Amino acid sequence: MSNGIRHFREKKGISKAELARRVGVTRQHLGRMEEDERKLSAKWAEKIAPYLDCTPQELLFPELAQIDLAKFNSVFEILKGNEPRPESPALAIDTTFLERMVPDVSAHNLRFMMVDAYQANGLVTKGDALVIDTDDKQPNRPGLYALDIAGVVQWRYLSPMTSGTVQVHSDTSAANNETVNPADLKVVGRARLRISTL
Repeated sequence: MSNGIRHFREKKGISKAELARRVGVTRQHLGRMEEDERKLSAKWAEKIAPYLDCTPQELLFPELAQIDLAKFNSVFEILKGNEPRPESPALAIDTTFLERMVPDVSAHNLRFMMVDAYQANGLVTKGDALVIDTDDKQPNRPGLYALDIAGVVQWRYLSPMTSGTVQVHSDTSAANNETVNPADLKVVGRARLRISTL
């Protein structure tokens, strides 16, 4: 499948004619994009995505939308010592391996987290696994942090300022960075290692 229009249209249960009407194009024009007779551009993906309850990236790269993250959410573990390996399907990374990749690994509480939604910041993407340090909840150094924003984990690059505030780099290039008091952030942990699954 070259784009995700048909997949998300059928998932939503609407016809080509109805989607074309909502988007404001002819049925033929939409049909050519859906059949990839006309290349789906980022501009058209942005127009169509809201009507299909998906992101423009999912329309442009439908294979990413097919990643079944549910099977990973509870099976990623950091193994310490002689703990039994998790049941399949699973991924386990031994601390001896992590010691080569992440400095001072034994002194920190590390865990895996999956990126289960698209992030416009370009640092991580849906399907990435991140080893995060859950002890590192104070943004005292620049880095990628997992933040609890309204009950959803989102990834933001944070930079501490000399004034004691923290600059939260925007998830989109169109928005300005925000300066906040560190106490106002609900930090889950700092990313130490990214493992791309694609």
